Amino acid sequence: MKEHFHFIGIGGIGMSSLARILLEKGEHVSGSDLVETAISKNLVELGAEIFYSQSAEHIRENMIVVYSSAVKKENVEFLAAQSHGCTLYHRSELLGYLMKEKKALAVTGTHGKTSVSSLLAWVLNGDSSKTAFSVGGMILGIESNGANGTSPYFVAEADESDGSFLNYPAHGGIVTNIEAEHLDHYGNEGNLYRAMQTFIKNVENPELLFYCGDDPLLCEMVEKGFSYGCSEHCDVRLLKWRQKNWTLFFDLEFEGKTFEEIELHACGQHQVLNALGVFSMALRLGMKEELIRNRFKTFPGVKRRCERKGEVDGILVIDDYAHHPTEIQAILQAIRKSIPSRRMIALMQPHRYSRTAQCLGEYGSIFDAADKVYITDIYGAGESPITHLNSTLLVKEVEEEGKCPAEYLPYENLLAKFVNELQEGDVLITLGAGNITAFSDLLLKSLNQKIHEIGVS
Repeated sequence: MKEHFHFIGIGGIGMSSLARILLEKGEHVSGSDLVETAISKNLVELGAEIFYSQSAEHIRENMIVVYSSAVKKENVEFLAAQSHGCTLYHRSELLGYLMKEKKALAVTGTHGKTSVSSLLAWVLNGDSSKTAFSVGGMILGIESNGANGTSPYFVAEADESDGSFLNYPAHGGIVTNIEAEHLDHYGNEGNLYRAMQTFIKNVENPELLFYCGDDPLLCEMVEKGFSYGCSEHCDVRLLKWRQKNWTLFFDLEFEGKTFEEIELHACGQHQVLNALGVFSMALRLGMKEELIRNRFKTFPGVKRRCERKGEVDGILVIDDYAHHPTEIQAILQAIRKSIPSRRMIALMQPHRYSRTAQCLGEYGSIFDAADKVYITDIYGAGESPITHLNSTLLVKEVEEEGKCPAEYLPYENLLAKFVNELQEGDVLITLGAGNITAFSDLLLKSLNQKIHEIGVS
């Protein structure tokens, strides 16, 4: 008999991946969300029943109700589920349950989780058997963030932001890095580091544990496993790398063997480091080198990870999820290598008041690879504003400490500004975890419309 799973906020990237898996397993899936999106439309096509409102009437007895950390306890559907005596699963609990059915390969770290887990899922799905996965981004080409599988493995992005990654039964794992983040949950850096150390110790098979050996904090935490990076002490060592346009080529050494000219359609040294862990894990899982190379070469990338959305009249628009100073600096430096002679304009939407406040003092030089940066209004993501905290503080910091000219631009003025002032040859990069991604689509549409109007006149 089918179980009935109901997701409160089914359109979220983490929730929707689990809904996909359950639909493929033949379960009855319903959910609610406030707006219709491409993700929710696709889930409906796969068989989900979705309500674009939240109501107690959507909840019935014997449902398994799934919620995330974004769902408040006073949510009407959450309260209805409690009153009906429904089984309630936090998203992480359901993911952990699904992972227990397989040998889970969990990817965690402050930065790069989605890129690494998506690449690993892509590589492992190159074999004859299908590997289950749940990741935090839509893999381009297949337009999916989750799938059921027949192989013994399950690739999971393990989110450390709310501590829920400690619920996951990891058979193997990749740890990308660690930095002071999500202190609104952990309270202080020590609690965050202890949680990461616990996750690492929980990995069942140290022969399938890979971590970035260029990160001194991780090196202190990990007792067993394989380190990867540029440093000479690393078990998986990057020998050299180069970037040609939007493609990386690199050599690595692992277990006494050199692997030359590995090709990956991505940009930036941070993506090379990400790739080291995936390539070496695939080898340890017994995949043939030729197959791994082919899957690397054909990897289509991930939505909102240096995603080239389109080029209109010589104006290229790139969208990226980067919202932490470390991520922003890395992606801008990477893109600069791809377009050394073009004018590069960054448009950043700060994400969350708490993160913006915590990172003050870290923004100064992160935009130096760009020719100009515009900083728009802070995207609160449900948080209450903090008195006297606004985007002009970031502009002031960049102007005083960095080399890149900076300007504040209200969100409502973005479209008119860029439609009228972008020129042929310009590259605009939208940066942020909020609704700035919708602006990149709107801008491309408006630029196309402008060209059409000029042509008609």
